[in-house]
Amino acid sequence: MARPLFVLLLGAFGIACAAIFVRLALPAPPIVTGFWRLALGTAVLALVLAPRLRLRSLPRRAVLEAGAAGLCFGADLALWNTSLVETSVATATFLVNTTPVFVGGFAVLVLRERLGLPLVVGALLAIGGVALLLGDDLAARASLRGDALALGAALFYSAYLIWMQRARRALEARSAVAISGVAATLVLAAAALWRGDPFTGFPLHSWVVFAASATISQLAGVVGIVWALAHLRATFAAIALLAQPVGTALLGWWWLGEALTPPQLCGGALVLAGIALAGRTSDGKGTSPS
Repeated sequence: MARPLFVLLLGAFGIACAAIFVRLALPAPPIVTGFWRLALGTAVLALVLAPRLRLRSLPRRAVLEAGAAGLCFGADLALWNTSLVETSVATATFLVNTTPVFVGGFAVLVLRERLGLPLVVGALLAIGGVALLLGDDLAARASLRGDALALGAALFYSAYLIWMQRARRALEARSAVAISGVAATLVLAAAALWRGDPFTGFPLHSWVVFAASATISQLAGVVGIVWALAHLRATFAAIALLAQPVGTALLGWWWLGEALTPPQLCGGALVLAGIALAGRTSDGKGTSPS
């Protein structure tokens, strides 16, 4: 399990950069930044896969599962980016990272899995660490609507992880990400049109950030996570992905000069400890298409 976990954590770091990219891309609207991240990343994957990809030869069920995952991922990004302007960033970050609760509930109620005490305690430690990492900013809530949007994003991201893990039984990681990317891009395009956001007319630095987001967050981050999903339980993967806010905090300290307090450092340590504990009972999923 060491290699898939390492790749998953690297992918989580790539995703952690997404929040920084949203800020650096301003004045581009957050949803449009997500749209260009997905559109550019998916276009690159399509070009790489085009010479050998035969859509008709792909298992129809797996294609539909990847498409469903993409719809969920697009909804997740749209709700998450909108929640950032409806409630505090800290509250939105905490609520969107309740994913292990939803994935764990699905595993127990639908899949009839036994989670095991280390997995449950590890999840609680990691979620508590996220709360400590976000600190007093959690008190700065702006609206219940924003909180609801962030919780909705967590629900859709949970569904994304579950659908994508199912799709990975028959699809390699790049194909699964490309198919889901098309669906997610369409969702974000619809959300941007509904909000009346422009797709062009931004300064040069915004386009540079779009390209960086597509490369680091989409191609490296998402492909890495999707590859690892075929080898790890979805419940454990959801817990391990709680490393994202730790990565975002470290990037904020290094890149944006946002100082980290001792409680935040303790929170980050708790998250990592929770992931390590949860991993003690999380067996790999076996081999699958690479």
